[in-house]
Amino acid sequence: MAVRKRLLLIALVAVAAAVILTPGVAFANYSVHGSYTMSTDACAGCHRAHTAASSITWTKTDLTTGSALLLGTSTSIDDFCYTCHGTAMLGADTNVFDGVYEGSNALNAFGEPLNGGGFDPAMFPTQHYPNNTTWVAYGGGATGRDGIISTGGTQVTIGCSVCHDVHGSSNYRLLKDVVNGVTVGGYDGTIDPVDPTPTPWVISTEAGYPTSGWLLHEPGALQVAGYSPDYTDPKYAKAPAGDVTKGISGWCASCHTQYNTGAIGNFSVYDANDGFGLVTRHRHPVNVPLSNYLGARSLIVTDNVLPLAHSAADATTQDASDWIDCLTCHVAHGSSAVMTGYANVADSTDPLPDSGTGSVPPDDGNALLRSNNRGVCEACHNK
Repeated sequence: MAVRKRLLLIALVAVAAAVILTPGVAFANYSVHGSYTMSTDACAGCHRAHTAASSITWTKTDLTTGSALLLGTSTSIDDFCYTCHGTAMLGADTNVFDGVYEGSNALNAFGEPLNGGGFDPAMFPTQHYPNNTTWVAYGGGATGRDGIISTGGTQVTIGCSVCHDVHGSSNYRLLKDVVNGVTVGGYDGTIDPVDPTPTPWVISTEAGYPTSGWLLHEPGALQVAGYSPDYTDPKYAKAPAGDVTKGISGWCASCHTQYNTGAIGNFSVYDANDGFGLVTRHRHPVNVPLSNYLGARSLIVTDNVLPLAHSAADATTQDASDWIDCLTCHVAHGSSAVMTGYANVADSTDPLPDSGTGSVPPDDGNALLRSNNRGVCEACHNK
C-alpha cells in the first residue's frame, strides 16, 4: 500500500495541475471521459503531445504498441487512473481502490460503498485482477478454461482500460464497445459519420440516462447536462429493445464466452476445473424475468435485496418482470464476501466443508459474489 501511495503521489504532482481538481466530476462520458466539443480542454487533462514522461503504451490495431503520451510518471494504466480514482484523490469522487464514494450529493453520500466494490486487496480479497496482471477468463473459449494458467490457455491481461474506454463509449459507465475482439456496443456512421448513431449493449435506469446511448460531441454534452449518475445504488437496466443476447450479461460474455448462450440454451460442454472433467455443464439462466419460473408474482425480498435489471417503467421497484443478470449476483470490481462451510469446498468430487474454496484459479476466492456464502441464492429463493 505504501509503495502504491508513493507512485500515486509522484503521478499526482504532474497530473493534479492539469485535471479538474474539484470533486464531483467523474460522470460517465463527462469531463475528460468523452462528449468532447471542438474546443475541448479535456485532452490536456491526461496527455502531452510532445513532452509526455510516462512509459505507458497503447496497442494499435496491428498489435504493435506506441506511447500513450500520458502525463506524469506512472508505469501502469491502473496507477494512472488511481491518480484521480484512488484514495483521497481530488480528480474524482469515485474512489475505486477503496470502493467508496468521496463526495456528497442528492444520490450519493460521502463514504457510501460503490456499486462495483473496490480493488484494495486488504478489503476486497477477490478482484477482477487490476494492474495489468494475467487473468483467467473463466468460462471462456471452447473448453470453458481459456486463460486458466495451469492449462496454458489464452490468458487475458486485465486492467482498467481492458473494460473501460477512458475516451467514452456508447455504453453505461464507459464500458468498452469492443472487448476481447467482440463487438459489444459502438456507433453506426451510415447516416452521419461525424455524429454517428450509438448502438449500446449496456444502459441504465438512472435519472436522465440516455437509453439510446451516448452521443458524441456537443449532443453528448447536452445529454450529460440532464444526467444524474448514481454510483452507490444500482440502477441497472434490461438490454436495449429487450435483446436477451445483450445487456451486461452479453457484455461480460465477450470474455466469459460460455455464460450467455442466448438461444443455444444454458448448458455447454467444458472443463470447469472442479474434478469432473469435460462434461456438460448447466448454468443458472441470465437475462430472464423472474416470472419465467414462478408465474406473475412479486419477488420475495429479504434483508439483502439483490439488484435486478429493470425496464424504464419499473425502475424503482422489484417485480416479477425484472431480469436476473450477471450483476444480480456478482460485483464487477472486488468483493469482500466470506465463504465458509459448504461454500468453502476445495474438491467438488469430495465436498468437505471448510476444505478450501476450490474456486477459479489462480485466486480461489469468492467469485465476486455480493453476499457471504450463498446469500445470493437465498435472497431470491427464500428457502
